[in-house]
Amino acid sequence: MTIKIGITGSIGMGKTTVSLMFKKNGIKVWNADLEVHKLYENGNEGYKNIISIYPQLTNEMEIDRKKVSDLIKKKIIDLKKIEKIIHPLLKKSRSNFIKENEKERIIAFEIPLLYETGANKWLDYIISVYCSKKTQMERLYHRKNFNKDKINYLLSKQISIDHKNKNANFLINTDQKKIVVEKEVRKIIKILENK
Repeated sequence: MTIKIGITGSIGMGKTTVSLMFKKNGIKVWNADLEVHKLYENGNEGYKNIISIYPQLTNEMEIDRKKVSDLIKKKIIDLKKIEKIIHPLLKKSRSNFIKENEKERIIAFEIPLLYETGANKWLDYIISVYCSKKTQMERLYHRKNFNKDKINYLLSKQISIDHKNKNANFLINTDQKKIVVEKEVRKIIKILENK
């Protein structure tokens, strides 16, 4: 049986870095954010369905996520309506990923809103990636198009890191050097391979 692990944590805490380490160590990873990006590309199902209800988001390349955030904040578009379109498509993509990798011993899912979307119900193990508030803020302020308002808005949409840590099977602190973090990743893989 394939073991399904979820990788989560608050924004800027190092989820993607940890996911890439799992990938580097031979674990296939499904990334929720990357899948949303694909669905937002012009020509894809997500794009077509969103444009049909919000034509003001029409774009040659893809749906502009920054524009979506701004319009949600201004209450011009409804996030719930977009989620109703995107969530079933994400579920389909995830199911395909599980089917394609049914011979793997372990597969991983990087899901920022893991608890918020109920993914904890179908995963076997959860890894919570965390760091200090200071490190998190330093990382976020270094990101393109990130300011205090955007950071506060995104953080308001997420369950606290304490809740995530309390409910996880494994914790990875990314305040440590990358070499130490990768050692932790390998240790978790070893534990799960022996299950």
